Amino acid sequence: MVALLGILAAQEKVEFDTASIKPNASLRIGLLIDTTESGDFRAENVTLRNLIAYAWHVKEFQTIGGAKWLDSDHYDVFAKRPRDGDTSDATNRLRMRTLLADRFQLLVHSETKDLPVYVLVVAKNGPHLEPARHETSPNGIRGQTGMMTCTAVSMKDFAEWGLAPRLGNIVLDKTGLEGEFDFVVQYADDSPPKPGADPPVAPADLSLPSLASALQEQLGLKLETQKSPVEVIVVDRAEKASAN
Repeated sequence: MVALLGILAAQEKVEFDTASIKPNASLRIGLLIDTTESGDFRAENVTLRNLIAYAWHVKEFQTIGGAKWLDSDHYDVFAKRPRDGDTSDATNRLRMRTLLADRFQLLVHSETKDLPVYVLVVAKNGPHLEPARHETSPNGIRGQTGMMTCTAVSMKDFAEWGLAPRLGNIVLDKTGLEGEFDFVVQYADDSPPKPGADPPVAPADLSLPSLASALQEQLGLKLETQKSPVEVIVVDRAEKASAN
């Protein structure tokens, strides 16, 4: 079934009070998408595809279609919520859908497709994981080039927020491991250097294993592939927004 997800129905429409969208030509790496304490939306160095993924609460690789500029043109966005409006992230995502429809003439629809995904399972010799001690702060996944440090992290969160962004695909947790764990995984980051990096991105340490091998050797986990129904957001129309 295909569901049109462009301009929201009038009775459902929610929007920001004001919004500024400006081109970002800095060529720096990294981006910021954040909600301020007062509930306003702020984004720096984002593409339209980043904003679509935010608005529909999916990963970037779950958005397909559109011209090349959806990935190459970068923007800074600041949008103020209504002062008496809801401050929740869910409502800001709906406001972003309205903003994208108004400013980028965005029209999209959703589809469910059977696509190859990764599945995280326990390797043959069992897991090498220590239960979380809950003594170290902050908890969560901290990433840097060729390393992930995980503190009090569940396998579901590790698959979704640690592995999926690095592999550029959905990763499903099928380990059957309950609870939270503390662990570090080191691997060769063989992604290509990014333009505008300052300082330049260091080359991969070829003495380290690939991410898939590191998971098996260091954590006793394994990546497999299978086909699974995946929701994707298909871009039907988009126009470049004018600066303001």
